[in-house]
Amino acid sequence: MSAPTSSSSNTVQPSISSPGETPPPSIVAAGTFVPAAPVEPAEPQQAATGPGSGGVVPDQAHKLPFKEQVNGYAKKFAGATFGNEEERKWGEKKLAGEL
Repeated sequence: MSAPTSSSSNTVQPSISSPGETPPPSIVAAGTFVPAAPVEPAEPQQAATGPGSGGVVPDQAHKLPFKEQVNGYAKKFAGATFGNEEERKWGEKKLAGEL
């Protein structure tokens, strides 16, 4: 019996690109016919699994910060509890964003 001979195989060696060079597109992705990403930015969505299926996130620019809300509710509650009408009104104005 003779020892197996090593023959050169016709394997393709991956090409190593330099850091500034853009790699070629994938052969697998070439035939998928997947549409490209939209060019225009989409509106922010809440926990959606697909485009357009989630509710639009409300604009939070006019919303009072949490700390200020707590302060407003505390003043409103304290004013109502202790009969201080001025403090209650101040708390309501704070919650309405007037202060």
